Amino acid sequence: MIQRRLSPEVKEKLEEAIREGIAKGYGYVKIWKMLKESGIETSKSTVGHYYYKKFPGRLKRRGSYLPRELRIKLYQEVLKLRRHGLGYKRIKKRIEELYDVSLSKSTISDWCRNIHSPYDGCRIPSIDFLEQSPELAYVIGVVSGDGWAVERKNGIYEIGAKARDEDFIKEFSRCLGKVLRRDPPKLRQRKDGKFTVSVESKALYEVLRKPIDIDRIAPFVEHCEECKRSFLRGFYDSEGYVSKDGQIYCYNTDVQLLQYVRKILNLLGIRTSKPKIHVKKGTTFFDRRNGKTYVTKKDAYRIYVRKLDALKFYKLIGFTIQRKQRRLENYLKKRRLL
Repeated sequence: MIQRRLSPEVKEKLEEAIREGIAKGYGYVKIWKMLKESGIETSKSTVGHYYYKKFPGRLKRRGSYLPRELRIKLYQEVLKLRRHGLGYKRIKKRIEELYDVSLSKSTISDWCRNIHSPYDGCRIPSIDFLEQSPELAYVIGVVSGDGWAVERKNGIYEIGAKARDEDFIKEFSRCLGKVLRRDPPKLRQRKDGKFTVSVESKALYEVLRKPIDIDRIAPFVEHCEECKRSFLRGFYDSEGYVSKDGQIYCYNTDVQLLQYVRKILNLLGIRTSKPKIHVKKGTTFFDRRNGKTYVTKKDAYRIYVRKLDALKFYKLIGFTIQRKQRRLENYLKKRRLL
């Protein structure tokens, strides 16, 4: 073995450097560079041998793979270097210099030939890889309303929504597919006639877990005017209601979220009322659709769009749900605004 040729002094310094490096979270390549800078000459493979064999606990904590987020960054860098004409050996050396990580030539080859990639099985591993888009803003709007973002007991992070309007759930599914860079998830129809769709995504869960964190969703919602409009359309598809006299309401138990919805509406020039309590906590009500009685656990608030701005709401936002859109259209036609 190579380490037998090391003198006791060098071996002691090597082990001490590895202990210090592990404590600081360094990989063996960086430890090897530290030793080299301090005047201790030894091969990189020897440092790697002691790093994993002499301290097997470090290998256990590290696991078989690098974190997916890091592998994706390495993957993108490898493809970039390959496009610039570098060979596998030069790419390997460059990756070590930039990221202090050693990739095998076979891994680099497989990535460059598109045999596999770190994206396999998970296109969006974290919030950092979510791209601002109208589709993401729509998903945020839906889940902020009646949709859900939950962590199951088996460690699965689920995002979903259900409704009796198939057109609404189809649009939600389309947007989920676009955001997660995959085919739209399939809709399922429940025994009660409602349609539902769900996906697994830890990245979306981190953005959408409830109570909704306004600071977390704001960069995606306020990215551009189209994102603002898509967010509001998703929220009103989920939580909105159009009365027979053309009043556009939305409801939620999170008063801060409603204040944020008002802010985005105001940015688009649409005026609304202030949040007011619609149903008080502890109220009992009967749902005629399923014949069940419920007791509200929280105060529910509502806001409504000023009737003078109903046409502006129709033109800028509208509803994906056609029954809501038709009711709004009928009201505007009755007032000869359409």
